[in-house]
Amino acid sequence: MKIGTITFHCAYNYGSVLQSFALKTYLEQLGNDVSVINYHSPNFDQYKLFHPANLRHLCSDILFFPRNVRRKKAFETFQRRHLNLTRCYEGPNAEHEISKDADAFDAVICGSDQIWNLDCTQGLDGCYFLRFAPDSVRKIAYAPSLSQTQFQLRFFDEKTKIELGRLLDRFHAISVRERSTVPMYQKLTDKPIQVAIDPTLLLNAAAYRNIEAVLPKGVKNNGFIFAYTLWPNQKMVDYIDRLAQKTGLPIVYSSKIPIHYRSCSINCYGMSPDLFLTLIDKAQYVISNSFHATVFSVLFHKAFLTFGKGKSTSRMSDLLTQLGLQDHIVSDDYEGEEIPTGADYTVVDDLLDKMRQDSEQFLRNALA
Repeated sequence: MKIGTITFHCAYNYGSVLQSFALKTYLEQLGNDVSVINYHSPNFDQYKLFHPANLRHLCSDILFFPRNVRRKKAFETFQRRHLNLTRCYEGPNAEHEISKDADAFDAVICGSDQIWNLDCTQGLDGCYFLRFAPDSVRKIAYAPSLSQTQFQLRFFDEKTKIELGRLLDRFHAISVRERSTVPMYQKLTDKPIQVAIDPTLLLNAAAYRNIEAVLPKGVKNNGFIFAYTLWPNQKMVDYIDRLAQKTGLPIVYSSKIPIHYRSCSINCYGMSPDLFLTLIDKAQYVISNSFHATVFSVLFHKAFLTFGKGKSTSRMSDLLTQLGLQDHIVSDDYEGEEIPTGADYTVVDDLLDKMRQDSEQFLRNALA
């Protein structure tokens, strides 16, 4: 079967790119010919190298230009190499252009990431609801995220709800990522909405090791702490510093603005998604406040600690609780001295296999 997927594949964000890679790869493992529809939504404007309309942003763009160019090249190289992209669709006629090519697919799949979060997309983006796909093409939603249980009224008014209901009714199968968000869209359609796991969890570690990059010069296998701070947290920085001093290990991290660790550290800002995977896989310890860094820490059987308990990080807590790893997540203001540990990953892998079963069956049924 020839399948096209559409999601936030082109964001300079490790989770976005790797979930796109994961869904494509899993579908290929089922024997399908898969392409990622190279749609650049208006949301992609945030990744432009210059923002002349905003003086503050423009000054930042100039200051960080070399680092931003390095990041842009790293992500775009990975996307070209691993995502099997279609031609690029962008601008006001993008949806119309995709519709002209859509009948080349037997099925199109939207998901995952926050493509169904109307606050994130600043209203309904028809491309992410497969409005471009003709009736002859099978339409499937695999784990798109709504992220929250209510949207701003200007993005979710009655007119929008009617349009959403019409688009959802065209789907052959629908799943979303968060159980708590199902009622929002279930009220708009008679099509049943299921819950599916993040695509990155569909693959095992071997699939990711096949695309890993080489460690940076001077970084030794199993000889460093990988610290991935998705949002600033001084308590987390302090903990990482204490861990480095206690273990004698250097810190490898990624930040546009350098973090002033007291310990020896290497900033890999602008690294490619395949190097992101490598640094998690080859680290002795992984410390993060990122969902996907947590996912890959589990898949690679790492000793890790995740910062973040609360509403905004509930999916990390939910995942680790389901896998019996709830002691690997601490609050954002954690000040302890705990050295990260591994787990009985034979048990964890069994639990993860059970989590996968419903999502795998959903995709098989949707494509049958």
